[in-house]
Amino acid sequence: QQQQPAHTHVARFSLRWWQRRIRYYVPIIGWLPKCSAGSLATDIKAGFMVACLLIPQALSYSSLTHLPPAYGLYTALVPALVYGMLGTSRHLSMGPEALVSVLTGTLVKGQLKHLYAAYSPNTPPDDAVDDFSAAVASAVALASGLCTFALGMFRFGFLDSMISESSLRGFISGAAIVVLIGQTRIVLGLPASNSVHSSPWNDLCHMLSHLDQVHVATAAISLGSLAFLRLLRFVKRQFRSALWLQGIPDTLVVIILTTLISWAVQLGKDYNVAVFGSVDGDLPRFSIPRVPAYVDSKDIVSSAITITMIGVVESVIVAREYASRNHYAVSSNRELVALGVSNIVGSAFGSYPAFGSLSRSKLNDRAKATSQLSGIVAATLVLVSLLGLLPYLYHLPLGVLAAIIVDAVVSLLSATPHAITFLFKVRAWSDLFLLL
Repeated sequence: QQQQPAHTHVARFSLRWWQRRIRYYVPIIGWLPKCSAGSLATDIKAGFMVACLLIPQALSYSSLTHLPPAYGLYTALVPALVYGMLGTSRHLSMGPEALVSVLTGTLVKGQLKHLYAAYSPNTPPDDAVDDFSAAVASAVALASGLCTFALGMFRFGFLDSMISESSLRGFISGAAIVVLIGQTRIVLGLPASNSVHSSPWNDLCHMLSHLDQVHVATAAISLGSLAFLRLLRFVKRQFRSALWLQGIPDTLVVIILTTLISWAVQLGKDYNVAVFGSVDGDLPRFSIPRVPAYVDSKDIVSSAITITMIGVVESVIVAREYASRNHYAVSSNRELVALGVSNIVGSAFGSYPAFGSLSRSKLNDRAKATSQLSGIVAATLVLVSLLGLLPYLYHLPLGVLAAIIVDAVVSLLSATPHAITFLFKVRAWSDLFLLL
């Protein structure tokens, strides 16, 4: 009996134990050798369909974080590749997500005041602003990754069931409204506020007071894009049996069409419409994230905790939902470890916090993905676009990217009126208070 603990200790750290542990935390070792030719073709097709949505979203959501567009693609590239190797969900699409992008942008915008104060009374150069913003975003990605990794290692996978749905819905709705205010100004081509640190209420007042300055050409191409997206979505719902129609990448189609229209009629040159312009598409470089000068580490940590809670809850819920639909198991704790490592590695390559996306995961499921390979394929296509796509987007109107974001946040708000009505009917006043 005295020898039993020593025997258990040896068995626990034997070669076979380590092999099982590695296979447990690196699932790609288990599922990749089992891929057949048929499943490989299906996953490549699914990855292509997801990439058609992922790339436009990455370009659009980067504006929410106050970062150059390339950083949105970095966030869609590195974390997605790492998650493809470590994640247990076959359908969760890792990358930039609207609400997390908003929270990251709120932090970046709040910290920029320190940079502007350091350069006062002058204005910091654009390169300094971009570098500072990227450093803040990478630092919060690292902090969020460490928080998520710790939750997984200490087996807090049950965390998503402890957060009230009403409080989560209220938080999402509030963030969506803030985004809607900021992006509507861009859709209408209105001038930006002179204040760098204005509140959403001040932004709304500024926008309403300048409605007489709507840029007609910008509003026309932006609102036309938004109407096209909503119309195509409506048609898809009416004709669910038309598989060819369901496979149309609506966001990508809008970007291609509006870029061609802008190039053909020279919207940027002849009509003074703000366009995408020249953007460097270099590969991300390895750099250990550091908290930049003038930034308080407490702000980074507090924002990282909020981002982690929102991202983890949404990601785990989506992973569980599609695992249940497709009859396979996911481990919440392993998911947290995978999400954490993805953000830790991604932060060293210029990405901001990345988590699972409901819209892309839904598309991945609709494309019949059979393994995590579809996410790796999508990330590979992001790499291709990073190397060769950006120059072709020179004429893309920025208002169209804002319209894509507006379309996404309207979808986030769609469930809120029903939730308020339901809580009011059942007299759940405490939940209604949390939502509002």
